[in-house]
Amino acid sequence: MEKMIIRVCLFFPMPTWSRVSDLIDENGRSLSQWIHLGGVKAFLDGSVGSSSALFHEPYEGDPGNYGLQVTDMDTLLNRTLESDKSGLQVAIHAIGDKANDMLLDMVDMVVNLNGVKDRRFRIEHAQHLAPGAANRFGKHGLIASVQPDHLLDDATSAGNKIGSERAERSSYTFRSLLTGGAQLAFGSDWPVSDINPLQAIQTAMFRKPPGWEVPWIPAECLTLDESLKAHTISAAYACFLDHVVGSLSEGKYADFVVLPSRSWDEFSTDVPGKVLATYVSGKQAYP
Repeated sequence: MEKMIIRVCLFFPMPTWSRVSDLIDENGRSLSQWIHLGGVKAFLDGSVGSSSALFHEPYEGDPGNYGLQVTDMDTLLNRTLESDKSGLQVAIHAIGDKANDMLLDMVDMVVNLNGVKDRRFRIEHAQHLAPGAANRFGKHGLIASVQPDHLLDDATSAGNKIGSERAERSSYTFRSLLTGGAQLAFGSDWPVSDINPLQAIQTAMFRKPPGWEVPWIPAECLTLDESLKAHTISAAYACFLDHVVGSLSEGKYADFVVLPSRSWDEFSTDVPGKVLATYVSGKQAYP
């Protein structure tokens, strides 16, 4: 750990929840300033690209295929209840609109059974949402853990998979999620997509895939401030680490970058593709 210069927050497979809980009881959540034990993760459906994300309506040209539910709901609910009761943070993968609705229903049950608390339940991807679903995220302060750069490919491929009309009303609803009260946390899903956050900041703001002159679903575009917050303090909040990272504040680690932009106006209209320098814990790590 002496050579580490990157902070990680680890999530473990949900079936191992009791072992993770014991590990945290023995060692605390932070093994060092670099390694933090986050919680547990499960999967409810697959992906749009493989026609396995779970939807209310079938895939285009495949009327019998609504996607796959990869975990039994009774099993998922019971494991979530136990994990949540033990104090673990829970993150569950859901991409299709039906999978997200099922998770939102399940969270209502978890809160009813385990009570109200600061659990920061994460829905990973929250990629396609049925009408009204975005407004349900705010009810329990749910975290929509989303990866903006995925839309660069999905702007074309999602329409082919589920039809343009469905794709345009349901996909990557950043603005709707914020309006609905969700905690919007951005990431990369690396190595599936590019790890560069500067590109993802730009994607969330402009939503223009390569070669496009107009944004895909412009009503869901974010401002620079909103995209930066989702990548920084909100992402830290989504890991229960906002007390030590996510902003330049007294008492937090001095992790920051130096950008070539000369002003916020320049940054907002021309997001740079690289940084001039990176500092971790106040020490220069790059170049």
